[in-house]
Amino acid sequence: MSTGLTFGTISALFGLTNHIIDQAQYTILVTAVIGSAVIPTLIAQTWFQPDFKAIAAEPETVEAEAVAGEEP
Repeated sequence: MSTGLTFGTISALFGLTNHIIDQAQYTILVTAVIGSAVIPTLIAQTWFQPDFKAIAAEPETVEAEAVAGEEP
C-alpha cells in the first residue's frame, strides 16, 4: 500500500512541478491517492475485525497468584 501512496504522490508532484497539471488538479490527485489507502483501511477495521476469544489461565499462573496471595 505504501508503494502506491509513494508513487501516486511523487507522480502528482512531478506533474505539478513540470506544469502538466495545476494546483487544483494536484490537490484532487493527492486527495484521491490518500483516500485510496484510508478508505479501504477504515472498511477493513470496521467490518473485518477478527474475533478474539479469551484464553484460559495457565495452571502455573494460577498457582503463582495463589502463592502470592492474589485471587485468580
